[in-house]
Amino acid sequence: MNRYITNINNQARKLTDRVRSAFSNSLGITSMETVIALAMFSSVGTAVLLGVGAAHKSSDVVNSSAIAENLARNQMEYVTSLTYVTPPGTYAFIVDDPILNIDIPTGFDVPAAAQTYVTDDGFNGVIEKVVVTVTRDGQSILTLESLQSGS
Repeated sequence: MNRYITNINNQARKLTDRVRSAFSNSLGITSMETVIALAMFSSVGTAVLLGVGAAHKSSDVVNSSAIAENLARNQMEYVTSLTYVTPPGTYAFIVDDPILNIDIPTGFDVPAAAQTYVTDDGFNGVIEKVVVTVTRDGQSILTLESLQSGS
């Protein structure tokens, strides 16, 4: 019976040592798992923030393009209503007309220039090329060209 108790005590000690070993190793593994999990979440968070930043920048570019197209079209229509300007010259800005009451967003500029246009088909009339360039903060966004005949 004494041998039986000794065997049970030995197995209990082995089990206790295994549990202690598991807990002591577990703390190291748990710390490592925590560091890896934080690294993974940080990587995912960074990727999400980069995606949001790219979407925001893309939205700003699309918005600027839409505004530029609208301004260029309005300026070109306004130029066709004005009297002919002999090239090279410039037309009045659409915002200069108080009747239209048009506001241009901050940073945008919409000049319209009259340029000489030479035909290669023998046409004898007077034709000019009207160029409307929309800029934002000094950077050209859109250029719209059209032909207009003089009187």
